[in-house]
Amino acid sequence: MSNEDKSDKSNKSNKSNKSMDLDEIRKQIKRELKKELLLEIRRELKYEEKATKEQKVETVEMARETPAPIAPATGKENIIVSVTSVLKIASHAYKYANPKIPKPKWVEVIGILAGSIDVNGHTLFLEDAYPMGHGTTVYAEIKDYKNYVRAYNDIKKKDLFVCGWYHSHPSYGLFMSKEDFGTQVRYQKLWKRSLALVIDPYLIDGSSYGFKIFRARLKTKEWYPVPFVIKGAFDPVILPELLSFISPIVYGNALYLEYDED
Repeated sequence: MSNEDKSDKSNKSNKSNKSMDLDEIRKQIKRELKKELLLEIRRELKYEEKATKEQKVETVEMARETPAPIAPATGKENIIVSVTSVLKIASHAYKYANPKIPKPKWVEVIGILAGSIDVNGHTLFLEDAYPMGHGTTVYAEIKDYKNYVRAYNDIKKKDLFVCGWYHSHPSYGLFMSKEDFGTQVRYQKLWKRSLALVIDPYLIDGSSYGFKIFRARLKTKEWYPVPFVIKGAFDPVILPELLSFISPIVYGNALYLEYDED
């Protein structure tokens, strides 16, 4: 056998060995990735199971501590809610609790309500909402009061005033917890007609707006719903689709792009 033949044979053998080595490396990488993926899935499932159990326990404990509800208020007062307020509050709540987020990771949001009153004092217009922050699955608070001052100044510029607050209850209903009641008491001590709007994005299903408005009776420590109407013809049937359409804006993206804007 010539040296040239030996060289060719050696090169083929080396290539074959390299090919086998590469195949083995690929198989090893796949095995490692599969192992890591299974471990990650296992960790995620354990986390979801733990989070779900904790959420159930916290929700039950909250329900036990909830002040007693009473019958809805009746009277001459009218509360008219703007479509702008509905969309801002709903989109804020939806941002942190929607089908794209695992349910155990849904969290509460909180914000301020701004409004005005007619000359007779009988009608309270809920004109706007100011998102302030988000928290945990069962709690949210305004952590930076510098932002509260900024919102307050913006509200004054519009000739409105702070008429209450809002927060979300992602998937566990519309009511006032012990903490909610305490917050509402503070607002009503500043202005007795202050509103507490509670929204559950899980209830935005086309049959309702997904929220209710409450007030508190300070002496008896009871909360009650107050009636309201939405300004204009805004059917709750379109709200889920509308929220889905504007969701890119909520996440800071363009609502839509032309084909040459990709």
